[in-house]
Amino acid sequence: MILARETFSERREEVEELLQYLEKSEDPTALTTPGAPKGETLRILRASCYVMIYNMIESTISVCLEDLSTAIQSTVPSVQSLNEKVFERYLISKYNSRLITSSNERAVALARELMDEVGRTSISEFVFVAPSGNCTDKNIENTLNGVGIKLKMEKDLKTRVKRKVSDNRTILEALVRIRNDLAHGNRAFSDVGQGATVVDLKRTFDLAVEYMELVINHFEDYIDNSGYLS
Repeated sequence: MILARETFSERREEVEELLQYLEKSEDPTALTTPGAPKGETLRILRASCYVMIYNMIESTISVCLEDLSTAIQSTVPSVQSLNEKVFERYLISKYNSRLITSSNERAVALARELMDEVGRTSISEFVFVAPSGNCTDKNIENTLNGVGIKLKMEKDLKTRVKRKVSDNRTILEALVRIRNDLAHGNRAFSDVGQGATVVDLKRTFDLAVEYMELVINHFEDYIDNSGYLS
């Protein structure tokens, strides 16, 4: 899980640097500082911070799943040794695009390939897929559950993660909505940044960091204890 922690640390530090920059830029004394961002530029930077926080979450989940896939390929002799949930996700990750067949010939070919897969003494390359563009707390927990990991949160953290804050959305659900609106061009960066403050950004960032550290810990324990085995 070194790669996941490195990825998470790198993305976290990038956001921290931007938040520090925004704090300095929004200080009243910075208004007279030559070159300090103002007006629309400042609003765009605030909105960009939301995107960077989301990217930290999705990239970390993706690499956690890659680390799990790598651990399985390097330690498991056969797919028959996988627990039921991991085996299901393995099949979906490898064959999802071919599960709906349009002919008997394709169905037979797929069945033969699956039989060969079961008989092999090694696991071929594959990667579990993260919920791209939609890493809400619910989807993250469903993703973990899908590979056999039950995310356990302390009561205080769970309360903060599940609390509805805007339009009946949790903080991470609201973050996903903002990120997708920006990514798909539904809202302008300056518009999103107009209604944001450094306090809002730090609240979202701090919760995301605490939550993702817990997620990484769960993946590490699962891999270290070979929880993917039947």
